[in-house]
Amino acid sequence: MTATLTAGPADRVGHRSTFVALAARELRRFVVNPVLLFAVVMSLWTASTDQAEVVLNVAVNPYPAIFLGGFGMVATYWLTRSMRNSEPVVGVAPIPEPVRTAALCVVAIVPLLCGCVCLFLSLRFYPIGSPVYGDFSRPTQAAILVGQMVIPTLGGPLLGVAVGRWVRFPGAAVVLFLVIFGWVNLAIWPPLTRPDSAAASALRLFSPFAYWSFADNRVDVTTWHGSPWFFLGWQLALCAIAVLVALLRGADSRIRPQVARALWVAAAVAGIMLVLANVAGATHTVSA
Repeated sequence: MTATLTAGPADRVGHRSTFVALAARELRRFVVNPVLLFAVVMSLWTASTDQAEVVLNVAVNPYPAIFLGGFGMVATYWLTRSMRNSEPVVGVAPIPEPVRTAALCVVAIVPLLCGCVCLFLSLRFYPIGSPVYGDFSRPTQAAILVGQMVIPTLGGPLLGVAVGRWVRFPGAAVVLFLVIFGWVNLAIWPPLTRPDSAAASALRLFSPFAYWSFADNRVDVTTWHGSPWFFLGWQLALCAIAVLVALLRGADSRIRPQVARALWVAAAVAGIMLVLANVAGATHTVSA
C-alpha cells in the first residue's frame, strides 16, 4: 500500500480497491488450507481442555504458539510461494508487489483471532490471579498470557510471508519452525540451574516466546528474571520487522528507502525492548 504514496487520487483509489480484492482472495485461500485447519482444531482443543499442566510452566498453554504460530508460519509460507503460480495472471494488472505482500499479511488476522479465543478458553483453568503464575501483578500476568498465547499467533504467520517472499527452498518454513522450536526449548534449561544468571536470562528472552515461571512439584513457583511488558514490546517489534522485510521484496526505488528506514527504526525499537526486558525484573520464589 505504500506504493500509492506518490500516486494520484485515482491511482490511490484503484490500488486500495485492488488491495481489498487481493486480501479477500488470499483470506479465502488461507482459511481452507489444511495446515491451518489442523492448527486451529488442535489449538482450540488444547485450550478447551486442561493441557497446560504438561509443560514446565504450569500456568501456560504453549500449543496456540506452536500450532497457530508455528504451523501458521508454514501455511503462510506455502500460500506466499503459491502466488508464483498466479503471477502471469495477477501480473497483467499494474499491481505493485508490496501491495500483494500487504494483502498476504492480512491473512495473519485469522490465527490472531483464534489465539485470542484460545486465551479466553484457557482462563477457565488458570484465571488471572492464580498462584501458579508466580509473584506477578495481575496486569503483568495478563501481559505474560498475551505474549505467550496471542502475539506468537500473529508473528509466526507474518514471518512465513517474509520467508516466502525471500526464500525459494520449499522446506524453508519447516526448517525455520524446527529451529525456533528447538531454540525456545533449549533456552528453558539454563534458568533452571542458574535462575539469577544474566546470560541465562538473555538466552531465554532472545526468542519470540518465553516462559516466566517454573513450578517445582507444584509447590514452589520460581518467577524468572525479566520484564514481561518490555518482552511484549520486543515481540511486537519482531512482527513489524517481519512485515517490513516482506514489503522490501519487489519494492521500487520510490518506496524502498521508506520501507528501509522504517525497518531500521523497527530494529532499533526491538533492540531497546530486548535490553529493557533483560534489565528489568528480579528472580524470586513463592509458594503456590
